[in-house]
Amino acid sequence: NGQQMYRELKEQGYTGSDQPIVRFLAQFRQEKDERLFKQADPSQATPIQAPPKRPPTALQVAHWITFKREQRLDWQQSYLDQRGSQDAQIAQTYQLMEEFTTMLREREGERLDEWLDHVEKQGVSELQSFAQGLKKDYDAVKAGLTLKWSDGQTEGQVNRLKFLKRQMYGRGGFQLRRLRVLHRTETRRRKLSALKEAC
Repeated sequence: NGQQMYRELKEQGYTGSDQPIVRFLAQFRQEKDERLFKQADPSQATPIQAPPKRPPTALQVAHWITFKREQRLDWQQSYLDQRGSQDAQIAQTYQLMEEFTTMLREREGERLDEWLDHVEKQGVSELQSFAQGLKKDYDAVKAGLTLKWSDGQTEGQVNRLKFLKRQMYGRGGFQLRRLRVLHRTETRRRKLSALKEAC
């Protein structure tokens, strides 16, 4: 079955469409679509060309920039380096975003003012807009980049509760939401304990 083979190939990393696989398998079927396979002669088979790879989206590239250099795959790093070598503005933006993610990761809030100055001088409107947003809430941003305390755990729980509420389209009362939260927490606890026992 061509679709089954396509699903298996996709699990192994194939990124193309299913059409080349379907065409390739069609040449092995006997006439009148009996779905019986005939013996293939590899010397007679025509090579199938994979469709050209699509370039990564802007969102994917932005995601790669947030990785540490050693976490990026070789081809991701070479793609970023190649784009930076083709355009000076891309290289500057890439460098500034790497500096910001490092500042965020390493809690180097004392470098924030210097980074904001660099963004102002560079002149990329998207980064300048981002910097303006940071300046509006400067004290909180600086504290978030410097202090070890965070309300990330609280925000994550609030987002999880909002997600559960949205799943019920506003029809679930407090008791039902409470039961769903408790059920989900218990399910997660069981999975974690099963994983610990397996290890």
